[in-house]
Amino acid sequence: MCIVRPTLTYGCEVWPTTVQIEQKFRSFKNKVLRTIRGPSFDTKINGWHRRKNKEFREITKVPPITSYIKGQRIQWFGYAMRLEETNEVRAATEYKPTGRRPRGRPKKRWMNGVQLDLERLEVTEWEERIQDRDYFRAVTVAAKTLTEL
Repeated sequence: MCIVRPTLTYGCEVWPTTVQIEQKFRSFKNKVLRTIRGPSFDTKINGWHRRKNKEFREITKVPPITSYIKGQRIQWFGYAMRLEETNEVRAATEYKPTGRRPRGRPKKRWMNGVQLDLERLEVTEWEERIQDRDYFRAVTVAAKTLTEL
């Protein structure tokens, strides 16, 4: 898993993830773990059986890949918001397009996902505490270690 996660999540800080993408990440992680660990021999039934996802979570004790992605996104958000207001990265992060959007359901924006993640972590005063690096580091670690964010 030590080489799979960095390869899988390269550049994940800027992805606007959806429920379908998160499900694909979870299933990919389970598939890799099944390949690595393989089936197990059960002495009770005197035969091989395929491990369930719950068994893999108990064996590996690794937080879900989606929690890691959300933690990386919050970490990048803290970095971008601490930059000077004239910086291009911060300007792109805070950019709000003008005009009308097309009909239908609005596309999921990156900033909407970050705000939702911060709300789930019960971080409500992030505007005032954005410059406090220790606080945001603790928020990032909390996001990465949660079992389900």
